[in-house]
Amino acid sequence: MTASSPRRPLIGVTAGRMVMPGGAWAGHPAVAVTEHYVRALREAGARVVILAPQDPWSDTEVAELDGLVLTGGNDLDPTGWGAEALPTDLPADPERDAFEADLYRAARRVGIPVLGICRGLQIIATAEGGDLVRHLPADVPAHPDSSQRPTEVEVDVDAASDLALALGTRPTVTAYHHQAAGRIPDGLRPVAHHASGVVMALESAEGSPVLAVQWHPELDRRAEALFARFVDSTIRGSRPWGERTTTDQVTAASKRRAPLAPLV
Repeated sequence: MTASSPRRPLIGVTAGRMVMPGGAWAGHPAVAVTEHYVRALREAGARVVILAPQDPWSDTEVAELDGLVLTGGNDLDPTGWGAEALPTDLPADPERDAFEADLYRAARRVGIPVLGICRGLQIIATAEGGDLVRHLPADVPAHPDSSQRPTEVEVDVDAASDLALALGTRPTVTAYHHQAAGRIPDGLRPVAHHASGVVMALESAEGSPVLAVQWHPELDRRAEALFARFVDSTIRGSRPWGERTTTDQVTAASKRRAPLAPLV
């Protein structure tokens, strides 16, 4: 990038925490996020700043970002959204949950676009007052078991959604989860479902733009258009997500969409 190049959108990407498993720094605490998120956003034209759990950011600090990506990871602490722990829960990081929920609420207040991925969708749903389906496929037997490894599933996408403009109305996606959105709060609307009835994507019903997906587009070259659309939405003055999409727009976008590329 030269001095005369245009400014690229600055996207905050959340990260988890782990203990280094080996090498010279074995046993030391570390910040962890897979490189897939960074690659997908950089290829879509963005710059990335990694956000690990820390003291809360002010609205002024969050407004310095052009967009926010809430990434995947382990389960949320159920006590944080009013539920009790279950034996099927994976280990949680309550500090990360609180930091990311605060980031999300600040992003909504200042109006920057938010993309939630898998765990990120669950942060969004619970921060807005919703709850979760706790253990799939046990709670919804018709849902495929995608808890052990990344699994391809088909989803039905609402034609009148921004997600449909990016991926069409029946994409195959890469899922890797055992929980999902349950009760959907008023501030969000479901825009994609699996045939089992499980909600697979949410968009904001009003206010600042939000898209959340219950799968991992960063693992899938077929989802490049989703990241491109998100990054485009972060450019100040562009058409924001949340402005209702028409079926005609989806049809036109489908005609322009390139053939699907293979999985990475």
